[in-house]
Amino acid sequence: MGEPARNEDLHGNVPDTSDVALLLIDVINDLEFGEGAQLLEHALPMAKKLSALKSRAERAGIPVIYVNDNFGKWQSDFSRILKHCLEDGVRG
Repeated sequence: MGEPARNEDLHGNVPDTSDVALLLIDVINDLEFGEGAQLLEHALPMAKKLSALKSRAERAGIPVIYVNDNFGKWQSDFSRILKHCLEDGVRG
């Protein structure tokens, strides 16, 4: 069997194949909803733990993949979402 075809859509961000990956699901969120303030109390300590886990995965060569459905769109731009979440007055 030959080499798997390269997926040019990934822009070199992850290997073409991997036996394992770290999936971070819905961790980028502005928390601007009814229960967002309550969730924030738990989200901040968890974010620190996830950051450490991500660093360990990267050092081990394990791909890290973010899976987010922000604002009901599966095609949101990561940079734009992050910028929004970091704006003054936004919880997340």
